[in-house]
Amino acid sequence: MLDSRAINRVFTRNVVKDLLQGNKNEVFDYVVQRYIDDPESKTHGELFSEIYTYLGEEKRNEYYYMNTLLNKLLVGIHNVNTTTALSQVRIGEHIADFVMINGEGRVYEIKSDLDNFDRLNDQLSDYFKAFSKVSVLSTLHEYNKVSRLLDRLGDMGDAVGIYLMNDSDTYFNRSSRREPKRFDEHLDHSCIFKLLRKQEYENVLIKHCGGLPQVAPVFYFRACLEQFQQIPILTAQSLAEKELKKRNKITRTIFERIQSELKSVVYFSGLSRKLPDIEQLLQSIYRG
Repeated sequence: MLDSRAINRVFTRNVVKDLLQGNKNEVFDYVVQRYIDDPESKTHGELFSEIYTYLGEEKRNEYYYMNTLLNKLLVGIHNVNTTTALSQVRIGEHIADFVMINGEGRVYEIKSDLDNFDRLNDQLSDYFKAFSKVSVLSTLHEYNKVSRLLDRLGDMGDAVGIYLMNDSDTYFNRSSRREPKRFDEHLDHSCIFKLLRKQEYENVLIKHCGGLPQVAPVFYFRACLEQFQQIPILTAQSLAEKELKKRNKITRTIFERIQSELKSVVYFSGLSRKLPDIEQLLQSIYRG
């Protein structure tokens, strides 16, 4: 369990930042010494690559799935310049693993071999309160379990997409894949509104309503929510998604320069601004 947690923490903002600042990082050093042969002869880039390969072969965790999804969707299918991906987005009482916004918003719930499915019903129900297309990303091993769970959810379950990964590679299995269908019945103004930061929901209200509520600061959030609730639900969703799409802006040129194993942590942590420093780090020899 200790090893598993340590490997999970290698691909995090704190580890990368420590290394960028020239500091030692106990988690990184522990994993390197535990899993890498002759690490002092290798660059940091080679070490990250070998640890990631081990994840893919032995301990596919949420980061591995997230990074695969980001690479597959933002590079293989959509245009990085016109698509925004978000991670760890609170929707209702749950946290969505991955949200992608292009022409529309899509939620992907990751269920790795290390996860359980006890909360999946409640998770999906909450996600549909803010987004109309929701999918589950899992493995071929879990296909029957995912399918059975969705069958019990009626029309909502029928709308959920399924994406599966093979054991031998990082591509979605096409034969067992099903695309999500639009499902609007659970959309909720409050859940959509709470996705937004203050500047974002103010932009929505100014654009659609022509102004902001004139109330005391203590009542401001509630007044903005009440004004937002007067917007037709599909229009409110569309306006909110346009604001969310402005986040995590990055050019394709910059994204392609990021080492493939680190794309997710760099993209979601806002570390792309430090890309020259990251490239220098990855080329440097490890000193244990």
